[in-house]
Amino acid sequence: MLVNGVMEAADSRGVAAQLSKLGYTPVTITVTGSDDILAQLGNIFSSLQGVKVDELSVFSRQLASILEAGVPLLEGLDAVQEQVRNKKFREVICAVRKDIEHGSSFSESLEKYPNIFSPLIINMVRAGEKAGILSEELERISVLLERDMDTVDKIKTATRYPMVVVASLMVAFVILIIFVIPQFATFFGAFKAELPLPTRILMGINTIFQHYWYWLIAVVAFLVYGFNRILATENGRYNWDRFILLTPVFGPLFLKIFLSRFARMLSAMLGSGIPILEALSITAATVSNKQISKVILEMRDQVSQGKSLTEPMKASNTFPPIAIAMVSIGEKAGSLEGMLNKVADYFDRESDYTIKNLTPLLEPILIFGLGMVVLLFALGIFLPMWDLINVYKNY
Repeated sequence: MLVNGVMEAADSRGVAAQLSKLGYTPVTITVTGSDDILAQLGNIFSSLQGVKVDELSVFSRQLASILEAGVPLLEGLDAVQEQVRNKKFREVICAVRKDIEHGSSFSESLEKYPNIFSPLIINMVRAGEKAGILSEELERISVLLERDMDTVDKIKTATRYPMVVVASLMVAFVILIIFVIPQFATFFGAFKAELPLPTRILMGINTIFQHYWYWLIAVVAFLVYGFNRILATENGRYNWDRFILLTPVFGPLFLKIFLSRFARMLSAMLGSGIPILEALSITAATVSNKQISKVILEMRDQVSQGKSLTEPMKASNTFPPIAIAMVSIGEKAGSLEGMLNKVADYFDRESDYTIKNLTPLLEPILIFGLGMVVLLFALGIFLPMWDLINVYKNY
């Protein structure tokens, strides 16, 4: 008996798989709504959509819970796929499932999507497969991703007020340059008097905005392009990451965040049974700062020569004494994994304290910047008026 119907899936093969599970044999599968412009736009936007960290975290936690309940991996991926709203991510999960059906391991399937699954996720999944504790590893991955999201949210919350102030200052500056300064320039030009330097600076900026704005856009675009090209090189990225760590306010904060991530990742991988040399290599690739990555790789090289983890930590001048002491105790007591977790907790507390005080730390810089802009406008506008008043007094 022939049955007609409509079913939602990522593609025609997804429909065929669902029909086979229901006991039906598909004869023809036709994509409906393909001529709908809105549907086509939706497909385009969904293809451009990336996979967010929170989506990866939810995926890991849901799959961990399903596997913990004794559900096979393929059925677990089917169940998780139905809950995913991101079309691109849903298609990736479907492709991963098909690779596993054809004989690939879970970690090998994830390796085909490096833009979505980081080396940390892939290697922890591989360790979980080897040790038979995949659900536990997925739970650890979810915890690590959630901690990263929590840190990013805290930084966004702490910098929201400074960003609003800076944006408002920029808008006010542009409005004054475009609409206010030309009026004063016309007024002062009628007297043919020599204008003070601040006024000439403001009028020069106004001239650039009014008559050479396209050059301004071109220069900004060139600088952005050149900066991105420099960051694309190994040396350029290393120097930029090093500069970030040397900045007055954000440098110490980012250092604490990176060191916390290093300790947490290393602890998780050691707990997964990954050898320490391999764990250090993976951590160096996922720490997101080339300067810290270089330090970790140097630590790995010295550990491979038979040294303890504490010795290269001391030589790096990157880790505070309390972190070195805790790692040393962990190595001697045979509880390095637990001590690394405590080191990560220490850096988390320190970074949380810095984030909470981020706004007070940035306020002097904001006040100084605001004061300089206001001073420039005050001198540029009121100095010529003062000169005109003196001219009238002489008459």
